[in-house]
Amino acid sequence: MEKINIESIMEFASEKSARKAIFKENQLEAGLLLYAPGQTTPDHKHSDIDEVFYVVSGEGTITIENERISLKERDIIFSPKGETHGFYNTSSSNWTVLQIKITSNKEISN
Repeated sequence: MEKINIESIMEFASEKSARKAIFKENQLEAGLLLYAPGQTTPDHKHSDIDEVFYVVSGEGTITIENERISLKERDIIFSPKGETHGFYNTSSSNWTVLQIKITSNKEISN
């Protein structure tokens, strides 16, 4: 087991948002989404991944199924597989979001 201080991997890029992996084990994966002011991730969806987003610092907007939801520090939200979601840092400060992905088990056919 490795302990990671997330402050040590928080490197914001000026040209586009960044994702810093924390760990990946079987169907579970965690990483940081790092947004400088004005940065976005366009709407997209995953057919086999449920995601949880927890705001570590800052504030911004997530769009889930075309509904805009403002999120700030200590807010958490769930985006189930198949739902469209995207991000926009609407503030003048950096926005850090912990992303937890859970990939669906693939059914094994006999």
